[in-house]
Amino acid sequence: MHVRKKFMKLILKNIFIFMSFLMLLILTGNIAVAQQNIFAKMGAVLPNNEKPAPDFNLLTPNGKSISLSDFKGRTVLLNFWATWCIPCKKELPSMQRLYEDLKLDGFEIVAISIDRDKKERVHQYIEEYSLTFPVLLDPSQKVRKDYFILGLPTSYLIGKDGKLKGFISGAREWDSVAAKQMFHTLIQ
Repeated sequence: MHVRKKFMKLILKNIFIFMSFLMLLILTGNIAVAQQNIFAKMGAVLPNNEKPAPDFNLLTPNGKSISLSDFKGRTVLLNFWATWCIPCKKELPSMQRLYEDLKLDGFEIVAISIDRDKKERVHQYIEEYSLTFPVLLDPSQKVRKDYFILGLPTSYLIGKDGKLKGFISGAREWDSVAAKQMFHTLIQ
């Protein structure tokens, strides 16, 4: 009888471990699906495999040098835009609001203007829209080419690990509930 009791305890213990493992698989699978749904709401295209974001070093309109690697350990929204791009102008205010909401949570926005020889015009936009996140100049469009930017605006989502988590083509309402949910999943 004593052996039978031990055997039953062992079986119950193994069943408990198996059920716990099964629940973990179900939950992590659901989390992955939920995360994909959050990204899909924003129209984000996820990579098949995550690669490191190409580093760069560009200047602000004031001449300050900034690299992507300066934001290591932070989640980054890397946005490519131009002053002549109407949808780009429309999304700037929502980007600023998103930045104000999440900047203390390990989040950064880096906006790269691909305008050629329009440093003063870019500076006017920074003032007009009261932008407090870094705005960089890419007049040679080298960084644009490194990121394969064809249309504007285009944004890349970069995780704390420095890897590309997705890209979004076209303007978005960056301070929407869906956008905040998406960035909260990246910040965690």
